[in-house]
Amino acid sequence: MENYYNDEDLKQFYAGNVKRRQPKSMGDFTKFLLVSCAVCFVVSLILGDALFELVLFKSSNVLKYPWILVTNAFFHASFEHLFINAWAIFMFGSFLELRKGTNFMVTLFFLSVILSNIIFGLFNPGIYGLGISGFVYAIIGSVVVFEPNTRIFIFPFPVPLKISVVGPIFLIIELVLSMIGGDGIGHVAHAAGFIVGFIISKFYKSKEIYYYK
Repeated sequence: MENYYNDEDLKQFYAGNVKRRQPKSMGDFTKFLLVSCAVCFVVSLILGDALFELVLFKSSNVLKYPWILVTNAFFHASFEHLFINAWAIFMFGSFLELRKGTNFMVTLFFLSVILSNIIFGLFNPGIYGLGISGFVYAIIGSVVVFEPNTRIFIFPFPVPLKISVVGPIFLIIELVLSMIGGDGIGHVAHAAGFIVGFIISKFYKSKEIYYYK
């Protein structure tokens, strides 16, 4: 076996003079999203309605302000809206980014946010849409593909359920609620986000190369 370290390197390492790399508890992009959403929420409280046209998604404004296909993800309607999405990103986003990498997460973010906004606009023309929920559901769809045996607690079940079971249930609920409508929530964007995340992850997984010793 080839030795990449000389004796002095090993002595320094075992003496504690060389710092050991600690595993990350959260990915860099996950941190960026959480901080950005918090900052944008404070900004929205200060500026209020003055921001609507420039940052919130509305299908009729896309050609005039194309960036709203992405910027609306960083703004939320209330603290509860922000908290729920931030908690989900912290739980599932950290988990996914540390396993699949930052580049994958960035790709997933842009594709899921843009496509879920487009789908939302098709079903809700002329209505403002905001929040990062489309990406949250894309993360869930992705975890279903990459880590299907991951278990999470869901009220009112007394035992943790596999994400491969919970994910499709969430999708069905969002599809049903999108048809019922009337609650002011973009359920169709949630469903679209899940489907986008699932499809993208299936594609990535099909390209993975496994090495066996």
